[in-house]
Amino acid sequence: MIIKIKTHKRPSFKALINYMIHDRDRLLDEKGKSFLLTHNVKGKSMEIWVKQFEKNETFRLRKRSDSVYCTHEILSWHRDDAKNIQSEMLKSMVEEYIRLRNAGGMFIAAAHYDRLHYHVHICVSGIEYRTGKTMRLSKVNLQKLKRDIQNYQIEKFPELFKSVVSHGKNTSLKNYKEVQYKNRSGREKDKDQLLGILKTCYKKANSKESFFKLLAECGVKNYERGGKISGIVFQDRKFRLKKLGYLDSRIDSLDKKLMRKKELNEVRINFLDNDNKRMFRNRLDK
Repeated sequence: MIIKIKTHKRPSFKALINYMIHDRDRLLDEKGKSFLLTHNVKGKSMEIWVKQFEKNETFRLRKRSDSVYCTHEILSWHRDDAKNIQSEMLKSMVEEYIRLRNAGGMFIAAAHYDRLHYHVHICVSGIEYRTGKTMRLSKVNLQKLKRDIQNYQIEKFPELFKSVVSHGKNTSLKNYKEVQYKNRSGREKDKDQLLGILKTCYKKANSKESFFKLLAECGVKNYERGGKISGIVFQDRKFRLKKLGYLDSRIDSLDKKLMRKKELNEVRINFLDNDNKRMFRNRLDK
């Protein structure tokens, strides 16, 4: 994720907000609705928002000729990640950005989609909401903000790997690789454990029904596709039975095995006298 911050040393709230919400590249969903977030700002119109930014300026503790009235902050992602980005992802990252940036400030954020890549424009007040304290970021804090928000992206949305950039000493790139390795190794560990459970349950099962019943007792649930069991869920992860080596034919053979056993028992019964037949049937029923 790339972050750019432009300072406005004039109270140009209206011009910035107007651009953000009326630009032709503003992101709209299939219903024509737009992604817009506000924080410490009330109302639903630009005029109301501008008045609140102006009102907040009256609380400024230190007034200087070069005071920053607001900042225009832009979060952007690589165009190759566009196919993986959803509005809910952007909202989540913007909300976290606000928290990391300074939740005491006033924020208005609007998503845009321009030149085949997603980005979010954010209008940030120059001072905190009604405290008058500055929202200024030092270089050290800015670098920390960039690393922290990108680490959040890596942790929550690892599929956006094209948007991972180097901040400082490649900390984010390193974290991305660690998360990817953790995800892979965690799944492999779960898979090995699951294979052991499948093997044990398959040996104990005397029918297809009992096989899935034994799995359920071990905390392994199944899921269906097209009205047919096609996979199982273990440790909140989905696994296809075919990829685990349990083809339909292999599982169906449990029922065939049961049928053969019943047929064999019937043959045995035919060679017994009536009393022994009753005893043998009673033992089978149990």
